Amino acid sequence: MSKIIKTAALLVLLAAAGCKEFPNPFDGDRVLAKAGKESLSVTDVEKVFPTGIAGADSVAWVESYVDRWVRDNLKLQEAERLFGDDAADEELVQRYRNSLATRKLEQYFINSMAGDSLCTEDELRKYYDEHRSDFVLDRSIVKGRVVAFPTSFRQKARLRELLESQPGSDSRLELEAMLSKNGFAFRETGGWMEYSEFLALLPTRRNEKYDDLLTRRGIQEMTDGGTTYLFSIPEARTPGMTSPYEMVSDVVRWTVTSRRRAEIIRAAEDSLYRRALAEEEASVNL
Repeated sequence: MSKIIKTAALLVLLAAAGCKEFPNPFDGDRVLAKAGKESLSVTDVEKVFPTGIAGADSVAWVESYVDRWVRDNLKLQEAERLFGDDAADEELVQRYRNSLATRKLEQYFINSMAGDSLCTEDELRKYYDEHRSDFVLDRSIVKGRVVAFPTSFRQKARLRELLESQPGSDSRLELEAMLSKNGFAFRETGGWMEYSEFLALLPTRRNEKYDDLLTRRGIQEMTDGGTTYLFSIPEARTPGMTSPYEMVSDVVRWTVTSRRRAEIIRAAEDSLYRRALAEEEASVNL
């Protein structure tokens, strides 16, 4: 890391009540902080200082801003040290100084501390179990199966029996053979499906409700003209119930990994910050 010049930032922000302008007790455009070739001046802070705050709030805001500025520049210097010319490329530094270079460093932190995995499946399941109230359904979902065939089919009773068979069983093999031989349309959801999509597989009317079907188990039947539909809904969840893990696993993973990334980056950033202060590569005096 190129040497970071010792930082000095002493702000006396005692604004009068109601004052909405940045209080400037300095004579001239004083440099408040330096990091390598970069410097932070009173004018720089004035440009970003929000209106409508004064007194203690002003002090807190400036403390936070200067702290963030020092941290960002420390990270950039570290990126340049670790990645050399690649991170110091003129276009990268000039156009993406506060994004691409530091993102590369952040990914380096993550790879160094977390390796290939930011979280385990057990951690994801634990988060889901502890935050079930965040995954409440606003619609009905089901697991089910449907077969459609001519009403004149003579083996309907046997087809009804086979429809309840489980994958991999001898009965399921017989069912598959019967469906293939006769060319019957068969649909099994496998995973969860929105109930409205499942109803679209049946001869239902769009404006009618079929909530009563959700509570029934076993094989159910509908007929439409010369076609008979046998179907079953072995599992169903209605609005207000918790969404199954498999339906929200992507959201859970994104949430957990995002938090983990933030924790790792913050820890590495704090370590870099403390090291720079200890080695007098940076200092903040507010």
